Amino acid sequence: MNNLIIASTEEEAGKTTIGLGIALSSPKKYNYFKPFGDRPIYKKKRLIDYDAKLFKNILELEEEYEKFCIGFDHSKIKYAYDEETIKDIITERVQELSSNNKSVIVETGQDWRFGSSISLDPASLYQMIPGEVILVVPGSRTNIVDDLTASARYFNALDIPIKGAVLNKVDSVEDIRNFAIPDIEELGIKVLGVIPYIDDLDLTRVSFINDMLFGKVVAGDEGLDNIVEHVFVGALSVEEMVRNPLFHKERKLMVTGGDRTDVILASLDENTSGIILTNDIIPPSNIISKADRAGIPLIVIPLDTYEAAQRIEHMDTITTIEDDFKIEKIRKLITPNIEL
Repeated sequence: MNNLIIASTEEEAGKTTIGLGIALSSPKKYNYFKPFGDRPIYKKKRLIDYDAKLFKNILELEEEYEKFCIGFDHSKIKYAYDEETIKDIITERVQELSSNNKSVIVETGQDWRFGSSISLDPASLYQMIPGEVILVVPGSRTNIVDDLTASARYFNALDIPIKGAVLNKVDSVEDIRNFAIPDIEELGIKVLGVIPYIDDLDLTRVSFINDMLFGKVVAGDEGLDNIVEHVFVGALSVEEMVRNPLFHKERKLMVTGGDRTDVILASLDENTSGIILTNDIIPPSNIISKADRAGIPLIVIPLDTYEAAQRIEHMDTITTIEDDFKIEKIRKLITPNIEL
């Protein structure tokens, strides 16, 4: 059975989503392997990858979390293993994961260049793993054709065949089918699927943001499953904030200093999903009690407000095992549109 090495032309292309869509649509049994874990979280004093957690739970995989990744940091991997050792580990791990007649979905780094210095890029993995390369390419018609042209030149120069491409997060499926696919087929690349942009897949939960910021929940932990759609930075006065329409939107995450009791109290009354409290400052007990009653998480982190807002802004919006609404979207809208 063929293993699939899923790569992408850019960051946040949707490799995990496409991989899960393939696994859910196929009569084959798939296992999962992500050599470079780039979404680490601590669970029960173990470092695991969020995407590995998703696949393990959805596909009911038996292996322990440690089997799905070999490392989480460029420098640590580089100095822990030489190239030959990495090859041995990858080969052994794929053999183990493909037992019981399973194929393995191998998810690579953020783009096809990522991991090159430690032999964990798609081209290097292809030399170690018996499998086929699939490219996930997001964007507009022009960007998709340009990215696939550059990718085809790179992989062709290395004599690595591309099984096909999944065009993801496209604005117009009709436009892609009529104008982009003919150009892509001229490159000798088969289009395996065209997936429209799906708004719901960009939503996330307070619990995920907390995990990514390694925060401490001091109140309202019952609301950690609240969905976040907007982010509001509470750096101005309350009078200025209430004039902003975004402050009154539902499903918002507030980011403010732990000493801004006026902002916190106002946010607790305004359809807030969660509040990130910066500078490691815990608010007074009356505010903690009110947040508990409202079921709105208060999360304390050591970062300042600006840095916290920047990290949240650049945070990937991924699918987690708790995101049943996203998984259902993948089953209905993505799985039927992928043809291997």
